[in-house]
Amino acid sequence: MRPRGAAAKACRMSKSDIVVIGAGPVGALLALGLAQRGREVLLLESEPNILPSPRAMVYYWHVLEGLDRLGVLDDMDARGFRNKAFLQRVLSTGLQADVPLAPVAAVTGFPYNIHLGQHELVRIALEHLERLPNAHVEFGAKVTAVSDEGDHVVIEGESDSGRGQWRGRWTVGADGARSLVRRSLGLGFGGTTWPDRFVATNLRYPFGELGGLGNANMIFDPENGCVIARIDDTGLYRWTWSESAELPEEGVLDRLPGRLAALGFGDAPYEIDAFTPYRMHQRSADRMKHGRVLLIGDAAHATNPTGGLGLTSGMYDLLSLIEPLAGVITGETDESSLEEWASVRLETFRRHASPMASATKHMVYDETDVSKLEGLVRGSSDFTDPVATLGRLTGMTVLRGSLPRHHEELA
Repeated sequence: MRPRGAAAKACRMSKSDIVVIGAGPVGALLALGLAQRGREVLLLESEPNILPSPRAMVYYWHVLEGLDRLGVLDDMDARGFRNKAFLQRVLSTGLQADVPLAPVAAVTGFPYNIHLGQHELVRIALEHLERLPNAHVEFGAKVTAVSDEGDHVVIEGESDSGRGQWRGRWTVGADGARSLVRRSLGLGFGGTTWPDRFVATNLRYPFGELGGLGNANMIFDPENGCVIARIDDTGLYRWTWSESAELPEEGVLDRLPGRLAALGFGDAPYEIDAFTPYRMHQRSADRMKHGRVLLIGDAAHATNPTGGLGLTSGMYDLLSLIEPLAGVITGETDESSLEEWASVRLETFRRHASPMASATKHMVYDETDVSKLEGLVRGSSDFTDPVATLGRLTGMTVLRGSLPRHHEELA
């Protein structure tokens, strides 16, 4: 990786095989996978550095094989931690299920999830990119327009060295739900925006000692439902709660103590490390391929984060794109493979990821029928039928789309 600074103005006029716009985990890992296959890759990021703001942080067992192929799993394992179980609890009654991941050892060599902040995964990807002479990264590169010129893509923008232009034979927009790339192409982003506001809060509080919680927890309640996940070994947790978007955003911190107390875990000192209020959407682009421009991750489809289906969908977007895009560049693969990729990924999001995320959000934050919630929890804790148990634990692998699944017989 060659960071670009004072010499960027001249370098920016060169033409890369692929320009990836957006250095979140999806964009950074895609750039890594393409560079590992010998392609000339330029990764552009509008921010001046990696931002550590609260974002999705759980990498499910079924994406770890792909991350291992990229060579980053050992580093993730070292900097994050393995989680081998999750908890579901009905807040009003205390009924809970402690669900181990051990049964998935029947279909994978990675029977655990990894908890790791997105900014840490980006750091890992950039460290690996640094070892590749055909990979280049530029921070502070603010893209203002993208145009498909038929045999290449022109990216207009500005950086510390002034206004300029980048060019790529292909360009991938991984620049988030507000994607400039998608808007430059005139693509719609149809769907809905939830009337809720989510508040992703990183804080140190004894959830384990006082609340009896594990490393990953879904608390079901129509007033105080939340998702709580341990981030590291310092007592830092991610607590994601919901409130009406009609409440003033500037009052989030004032309301936070009351929301924490409503969980009933007890009074104890806590320390807020960071928090991010944001609106939630169920939206998708008109298409994920437009000429020589591709969209992946939140730039292509956005979902509420309950259950981590947004990040997981983005992981499968990139893992399934590396081979066909690398092959198209060399002429080994026909461009129709990218059309198929785009169609499959968008259909997978619309048919599976978005409905699953919406249903999970409803159960955690909105369901008022306690009997339904308790039925869900009892079902999760029923391990009498090994096939049914494995089916529940592998259900999310449908998000793989055209990638081979771990368990075709259960598909």
